[in-house]
Amino acid sequence: MRRFPQGCGVLCRLAAVLAETFAEAQGNSLSLYPSEVAKKAQVSQQVVGEIFRALAERGYMECVKTDRRTRCVVTRGSPLWSTEHDKIYSILETL
Repeated sequence: MRRFPQGCGVLCRLAAVLAETFAEAQGNSLSLYPSEVAKKAQVSQQVVGEIFRALAERGYMECVKTDRRTRCVVTRGSPLWSTEHDKIYSILETL
């Protein structure tokens, strides 16, 4: 189970997981599933879904609902694509 710093809230956890995911990514785009990100961040799936929806509305990612899941794609050109926790966190704070 992943350990987060003490006092690390929902946005902090989400930023940490996204930064780690982008650091490991290869290629020009990355598919994210809110359910998987929620599990890694130890955050409610509904909360991550709402955050991803807000990010998609602002153009940071593109989300598509499939049969049972939502898949969101982030391209390298997105300001969200960063390996810096603080940079991602500041974007999440603006939502």
